[in-house]
Parts: sequence; structure tokens; C-alpha cells
Amino acid sequence: MTHPASRNSLFQRLLQLAPELSSDCARVSLKAGPWPAELAEDDGCLYFPEDSLWGLSTSSGAAQGVRLALLGCHHVWSPQRARSSGLRAEVLVPGEALRVSESLVRAAGAHTATWWLQEAASAQALLAQMARMVFCAQHHEAAQSLASWLLLAQQHSPSAALRLPERPWRAWLAWTPEVWQSAWDTLESQQAVALVRLEEGNVMALKGLAPLSTLACPCHQTPPRD
Repeated sequence: MTHPASRNSLFQRLLQLAPELSSDCARVSLKAGPWPAELAEDDGCLYFPEDSLWGLSTSSGAAQGVRLALLGCHHVWSPQRARSSGLRAEVLVPGEALRVSESLVRAAGAHTATWWLQEAASAQALLAQMARMVFCAQHHEAAQSLASWLLLAQQHSPSAALRLPERPWRAWLAWTPEVWQSAWDTLESQQAVALVRLEEGNVMALKGLAPLSTLACPCHQTPPRD
């Protein structure tokens, strides 16, 4: 089975080095919510977000208002390694991921040696993002943090017209309703965001990146690419 060019930058680079892996990957549909249990038990596979957006937090639960990172189309996720590192993932925007056996990638040998360095750089960028966003939640106003989170989501999204389901984001950021509403009102008053009602409920739409950049703190500037 072959696949068209992936929207995941790390997967694109992997196929450039080892195109034969395209016949051994599978598309996985992801619904919103905690990382599916059936996939969490699937050890030894790498998952590349295509058009879904995931959030990362500590397995024990992060402090209120602190969720550590966003993981999107410039990253790869390993449930097996995540369990050992104490991280868990939650699908914030449903979509698809590409699944490849890690053993097959390693079996490609010298062909994928440079890719593993790129994968390590991507993981290092995620760690930097985690540190930055923990600092953000502790030191910046909610409106600034929300604007930075939305800009970060845009950086990780394969689509320029980013739309995010409101309810999962409200829960994931773990703010009180009052704090959330105040932050949202600030962004909406500057015409930076809008609320759109679709069949599946309210969806946040980014109306323009310039107002968000003006309102945000610099925490979204952690490079999303490796």
C-alpha cells in the first residue's frame, strides 16, 4: 500500500530516506479524548499526526492551568516510550495519524540514521516547549497564554484555517469558567477569534493571526519544527 505525500514533516523526511516504509504504514483514525487504550497497548509503533492535534501532560496530572505541550504535524509519538517517561497524550482535534513499526524503521539501518537525529531534535524541541508553557501558565495573564496556545496550535496544524473544538480546550487548559471567559472576551474583542456553531458543537476559529500575535506573550515562539 502506498501513500501520498504526508502532511507530517518528520514522516516526509523518513520516506525520503526509506521510501519502502510507505508500504508498511497504516492510517489510524483518532477521536477526541485521551489516547485510545487499544493504541496505548500497541507497543513498538511510531505515530505521526497528520491532521489531528494532541496535547501532552504528565501521567499524574499537571497542576491547574498547566498542560505541557502541543504535538502536531512536526512530531512523532511513541506510546511505549511515553509510558516510561511519564507522559500521556490527549487528542484535542480529531483526525488521522500514520502508524509505522519502530522495528521496521530501525531495520532500515544506515538509511534512517540521519532521520533518528531529526527525531531526537524534534523531541528536544518538545521539551523546550514544555518548559516554556509551564512558565507561561505561572507568570502570564490568561488572555496572553490563550493567545500563545492558539498560535502554537496554528504552528502545529497542517491547515491554515485552524478550527478547534471549544469544549476539549476549555477542559484541557483547566481554567475556571470565569478565567476562561475573561481570556476569551479579550481575544474576541480584538477580533482575533470567533465562536462558530457547527453540528458537533461550538468551534473556535482564528480570525486573524496578527491580532493574536499582538495579544500573545512570546511563549508560542518555541520552534515547532526540528
